[in-house]
Amino acid sequence: MTTATPSTRRRAALLRRHGTALACLTALATGAVAHAQEGGGDSPYRFGLLVDAGAPHGIGLSAVLKPVPWLRLQAGPTTNTLSLGLRGGLSILPLQTFIAPSINAEAGYYFGSDYNDVVDWLGAKPSRATSAIQDISYNYVAGSVGLEIGAASRFNFFLHLGLSYVRLGVKDATALIEDATDESDITARNLTVRATIPSVKVGFLFYFF
Repeated sequence: MTTATPSTRRRAALLRRHGTALACLTALATGAVAHAQEGGGDSPYRFGLLVDAGAPHGIGLSAVLKPVPWLRLQAGPTTNTLSLGLRGGLSILPLQTFIAPSINAEAGYYFGSDYNDVVDWLGAKPSRATSAIQDISYNYVAGSVGLEIGAASRFNFFLHLGLSYVRLGVKDATALIEDATDESDITARNLTVRATIPSVKVGFLFYFF
């Protein structure tokens, strides 16, 4: 008989928490692909749905608006398996060809998640400070260049490479600093960590009309 560890139980809870959202995302993607395959014609498409996955910002599902052929706008929910978030962005498409480059910008926010879940995800051993840190959130701004396959058609696959500026916030970092310095009389305000890191994203989008 195998006894579930606290780490295993937390990960199982996370899977249950986000499993429904991911299942819906997959169902939407599958249905939309079938819809795209049935469609045809050379009329310009303006409204669609985008599904993507990447690092470090996880999985996203966005509504897409293309007001002019060279500009694409998108916004929607995201998840990194630890937390849920929201994002919005735009893509500039300078060439209207089947294979084309893109210039992309995006901003997003992830709501607070449990620090113990972050520690488990990294494979580290929780310290006595982790019980005092229950809420970590972050926002980011990302820029990238991309390759779009099917840019001028109803169905589009893309790869984006770039950089993300991340601002991570920890509410009440006193316990964390006490644990790091081995001092018990320290008080601290909210802790903010900023970093610029590489980012990569792959995905596809399809236009309904």
